[in-house]
Amino acid sequence: MYPLGMTRPLAVAIAVAALAAPSVAHAASLTTNPTKSCYRSGEELHFIGDDFTPSNQVSLTRDGTLISQFAADAAGRFDVSLRFILDQHSERRTYMAADSTNPGLSASVPVMVSSVGVDLFPRNGPASRRFRIRARGFTTGRTLWAHVIHKKSKRHVRIGRLKGACHNLSVRRRLLSRSARLGQHRIQFDTFRRYRTNRPVKKTFSIRVVRGGR
Repeated sequence: MYPLGMTRPLAVAIAVAALAAPSVAHAASLTTNPTKSCYRSGEELHFIGDDFTPSNQVSLTRDGTLISQFAADAAGRFDVSLRFILDQHSERRTYMAADSTNPGLSASVPVMVSSVGVDLFPRNGPASRRFRIRARGFTTGRTLWAHVIHKKSKRHVRIGRLKGACHNLSVRRRLLSRSARLGQHRIQFDTFRRYRTNRPVKKTFSIRVVRGGR
């Protein structure tokens, strides 16, 4: 019976050691909803945190600057919304949530933000000239369209495929025909093939066609 007597104490010792092992603490987390590779200016998203101190204050900062303070719920979770504002270009930001009682409870998430814009030039010249078009931040679709409106006539021009995380584009396109009528032409850039004035994401220009040029 000697082998059996040696085996049992060993098995008991292993079981006790397993029970005595400390539990692993959960790290705080911070995520975004919706999760996207790039957010346009004016867009709202939610920062969702978990495993913070229950019912305790949490600070949200952006690149080290305080944005907001709020309380986690009884389970140590929170859900706060933020609307992005950016006038020009694009930038990468880092948002961090930190527990006010336990500095070790913190989490961060990187976010890319882009303004919505179109650069159109040259602004003067013949009506049939090719325009240099640079667009950014049109995250509502994958194709940029230009709708040229003159009184009751409409001309729809496919500008091109938007590329990259923030849906950017740089091309040369002819927007007005050689026989464009004299007067004011309204040009609306958006990501829809059909023209509607109430598109939530758009950029508009006004071009006046005169005799002998623009």
